[in-house]
Amino acid sequence: MTAGAEVRFSTSPYPGLRPFQAYEADIFFGREEQTDEMLKKLRRARLLVVTGPSGCGKSSLVRAGMITALEAGFLTDAGGRWRIADMRPGEEPLQRLTRALLAPGLLAEEEPTPETAAFVRATLQRGPLGLTEVLRERPLPEGANLLLLVDQFEEIFRFRREGDEDEADAFVALLLASAAQRELPVYVVLTMRSDFLGETALFAGLPEAINDNQFLTPRLTRAQAEAAIAGPARVFGGEIDAVLVNRLLNDMGPEPDQLPVLQHLLMRMWVAAKARASRPDCPTVEVDDYAAVGTLANALSNHADEVYGSLDDRQKEIAEVMFRRLTDRGEDRRDTRRPTRLAEIAEVAGATPEEVAQVAEEFRKPERSFLMPPLEVPLDPETVLDIGHESLIRQWHRLSGWVAQEDRSVSFYRHLKQTARHWQQGEADLLGGVGLERTLAWRAERERSRGWATRYGSEEDFDLAMAFLAESERAKEVAMERERAERERRRWEEIDQRAEARAGARLRWRARALAVVAASALLVAGLAYDRQQAADRAKRRYEAQLRANETLLESLRVRNQQMRRASEELVSAALFRREVVAANSSLAALADAKVDSIEPKRVVPLVYIQFRGGLERSIMEELRAQLNREGFPAPGTEQMRYDFQTHVSFFYPQDRALARTVAEKTRVFFKARGCDFPVPLRHLPRGQSTAKPGQVEIWVHQNCPP
Repeated sequence: MTAGAEVRFSTSPYPGLRPFQAYEADIFFGREEQTDEMLKKLRRARLLVVTGPSGCGKSSLVRAGMITALEAGFLTDAGGRWRIADMRPGEEPLQRLTRALLAPGLLAEEEPTPETAAFVRATLQRGPLGLTEVLRERPLPEGANLLLLVDQFEEIFRFRREGDEDEADAFVALLLASAAQRELPVYVVLTMRSDFLGETALFAGLPEAINDNQFLTPRLTRAQAEAAIAGPARVFGGEIDAVLVNRLLNDMGPEPDQLPVLQHLLMRMWVAAKARASRPDCPTVEVDDYAAVGTLANALSNHADEVYGSLDDRQKEIAEVMFRRLTDRGEDRRDTRRPTRLAEIAEVAGATPEEVAQVAEEFRKPERSFLMPPLEVPLDPETVLDIGHESLIRQWHRLSGWVAQEDRSVSFYRHLKQTARHWQQGEADLLGGVGLERTLAWRAERERSRGWATRYGSEEDFDLAMAFLAESERAKEVAMERERAERERRRWEEIDQRAEARAGARLRWRARALAVVAASALLVAGLAYDRQQAADRAKRRYEAQLRANETLLESLRVRNQQMRRASEELVSAALFRREVVAANSSLAALADAKVDSIEPKRVVPLVYIQFRGGLERSIMEELRAQLNREGFPAPGTEQMRYDFQTHVSFFYPQDRALARTVAEKTRVFFKARGCDFPVPLRHLPRGQSTAKPGQVEIWVHQNCPP
């Protein structure tokens, strides 16, 4: 026992999720044979590597079993005077070893000064025998032994990968050399998860040392498990119902997590039994208590959810950040604890250290032990928080989800960071498309800070990644603006093309009408030849009218060219249409006046054909020819460049029957070619067109086989 250490006794039969401590040997049952075997191995080599899967009870076996036996003098060659230096490698193994050696009552009775700590640290760094040199300068009491316990030794692999490789190698070399020397009574005990055994090959001499000095923690037999369940309750004057003991033994599966989960379950049932018992000093835990706390399958997850549910919304956010920082999923998909300073958690959570401490207190209250250090250790910004046991990561469903989310988020960030480096070097483009959308969604999940990113790289990496993402976002906005401008340009171009096409069709129709007017004028002049003067006057009148018409046509052509130039400058389509309609109306008025002055109006049926889609012009020419043969003159066909629906347009109510006949002939024409589709009528009042009576338009937009 360390000199000056406070004598403590167990206060509850079941410690819950945390490991047993040395002072709780009175409630540590079922491991006596394993403790004896560990002492034999330690006597032989002074180095013991206790391995086993997570949750198999390695730390409890060493502290409540082996250390208690050492202090009781069961290692006869060494005696019963021991100084225990207890540590975990964490993120600064040599500094933690320094603090462990300078713990009160170990190498010095007084509180060490900063100068003493600096001296010890510098001495440890000198080489593999640094610990031996420290003990020469600050010797152990006469007859005392030093036991250096390095718990959670697998943390050194992460430190070597993400921290300082040289310091990690030096630390392991120091442990091996300290155990190998025989000048001073130094013993070294390591606890390590067995799934990390493959990584020990990274350190020279470590695999060989483990092969010679490994203790693989066995599973409890049924009898040992029964003693671990019922024995502690009897120590505190209580009982576990025999039916419940048998139920627990049957429900325990092969998973190593069952031991810490079982201890937590027994603690919860013991508390419930004491609250119910008429005599709290001798409660009996019954089967009903088992179901009430959630059984082995859900007791731990339910209890953690109860604590989480008691927090307000802001505290829940802090709790999520805290547990995400206290866990780590490696590239090999193994989930481990990651002790973290309280101040670092506060920075990532955007909270004060006091707010984080308040949330942490809720999870480390008595009979919870979800977080370490124990409740008696006060919290300050430099306190290192840790999860009580790794089984919490796997058994608390909410935490398992957070770990998976954090792993996905980290994978996203690492990919973004790598792409940003390539972009900076000119080897990658900016993000775009789905990749950019997913990355923006990742950023929107929660605010990413430098404090969060420093675990996975440097602050410079984070700044570069965020700059790369911002530049990608700006490039996307520029591209979208260009696309909007291009769409607007195409829209105006289409408006211009449609207006030009309509104006051209109307001009061609007016030219044909003027030709008819001119022919009629000549015919009248011939019939009136016997009245020479009248004919001469009529001829001069007609010729003057023709010249006026030609002048008007030339004016219209000039006007059309002016409108085309205006449309190229994106002049309003509505103004363009009004000019065309105004020009056409003037020509129609002149034509109407001339025809009226020659002879009574005659209705001349004319059919104009427009088409679009996959139709060939030859098909539309066949339709025109057929209509001509059947007495429906069709001057020509015109292919349009904008979308419309198939229909027949007419402009005067008296032309409805004519339009219906033309529509039916059009439908029959296409049906004979294997394409049956309706051809509806559309009445356009004359205010929307300058068409004459007897004139209809066929509009066909259909994909038909040739």
